[in-house]
Amino acid sequence: MRKWSPRISQPFSSEDLDGIFADALRTLEEVGIECAHEGIARRLTDKTGASFANGRVLFPARRVEEHVEAGRAAIAAAPEVDDTRFTAGRCWACLNYCDPETQEVRAGTSAEAAQMIRLWDARGLSGVVPLMPGDVPPALTTLAAERLALIHSRDLGGSLTVMDPEEVRFLIDMNLAAGRRYRLVEQIGISPLRFNVHGLETVLSFQENPDVSVRLGGCIPMAGATCPLDPRCAAVQSLAERLALDLLCTVLDVDGPGLKIRIEPFDFQHSTIVFGSPEWCLYIVVALSVNEYLRGRPDRGGMFRSVAKQPDEQAACERTASVLFQALQGVRNFGAVGQLSVDEVFSPQQAIIDEEILDYVARVVRGIDLDVGAIDAVESIREGVAAGGFVGHADTVARFRSFYRFPDLFRHWNVGRWRAEGSRSILSEAWRRARERIDQSTHQCDPAQEAEIERIYTAAAEYVRTRA
Repeated sequence: MRKWSPRISQPFSSEDLDGIFADALRTLEEVGIECAHEGIARRLTDKTGASFANGRVLFPARRVEEHVEAGRAAIAAAPEVDDTRFTAGRCWACLNYCDPETQEVRAGTSAEAAQMIRLWDARGLSGVVPLMPGDVPPALTTLAAERLALIHSRDLGGSLTVMDPEEVRFLIDMNLAAGRRYRLVEQIGISPLRFNVHGLETVLSFQENPDVSVRLGGCIPMAGATCPLDPRCAAVQSLAERLALDLLCTVLDVDGPGLKIRIEPFDFQHSTIVFGSPEWCLYIVVALSVNEYLRGRPDRGGMFRSVAKQPDEQAACERTASVLFQALQGVRNFGAVGQLSVDEVFSPQQAIIDEEILDYVARVVRGIDLDVGAIDAVESIREGVAAGGFVGHADTVARFRSFYRFPDLFRHWNVGRWRAEGSRSILSEAWRRARERIDQSTHQCDPAQEAEIERIYTAAAEYVRTRA
């Protein structure tokens, strides 16, 4: 059976990709990575054969090539992701909340943050919370979010910004009280081509601690601002930065983002990163093609993207376009669910709508069968004409359920049926479904554990209040 599925053609030939890789190796060998932390620089030179001069680590091309070859081998040995299955995951911790009742964008309360944590818990997610509590002092938000995650979910928490090692120790103790292991994420890569010294100090402080899972975050190159505007040159810099970070992760024996690059557009009117724009869609095709070359497999991980502030028309356009562009390049697992205005605003309604968008995109990517059995077109038409239509035709009866998508939220009914069902808006229905999901989170924190978490949190809050 022949099947056609749409796909976006890749912008680079294999020879082009070889050239991008070669230029990334040259960049690491000739320009290198700024690293003001001498201890880290020494580890890199000792373990990779790199040199250190004028505050920059210069990596030998052959050593980097060997590292990539080892990474490709590990990826090849891992099970392949089912490319017929689309999944919607989590998002980053947003500072603002789009109120589902009023559509006001504002700081969320601790009660609302707990409610959104339960929405994520009902979806079986782990990792960062979707919404930060905005009714506590700014210096306490990470600790307050961790407290809520530990009390209201099975496995959410960690990964938020922490600048103070003593604060990290409180976070570790809170997790131990809940019988969990704290997730520490430090953003080490800074574009262009620099390692974050403060983050490295924090990593070294807890690298050997068995009660902490340490992960390094990578660079966020913005085209025309922190990396070249030219797509090929941007890909070269992003690749060089990611390879250097991956080598650092190997040397320190910690987790990282792996062998994959990113390129983000920059808005020269408003001086901000842009998600979901036409340029974003074009740059993501560049990044995904480099990732497939680098990894030896299609990159299955992607994101919903938008700069819209509410679940509105702009969000619908940007999120559908961004997901479709990625899916047509082989992406199947999507994060940033419910996340708007880059990562500033969380909307539970958008989280529900995102699942519907993903289902829509999955149907497009599934494509169509071009020859089902041996259907004679003329005979089929003759039969339909004789019957006065094709609703009862054998092929229709056999295949309409598998061919057509029957959306659950974006209903195809007419105005009469819509009115008969109460004329509900998409947003009101999405919020109703989100509340149903929230009610499905039945997690109950052990009272003794909760009391200990509260004790540690109170001590941490006092430390934050009195620290210099």
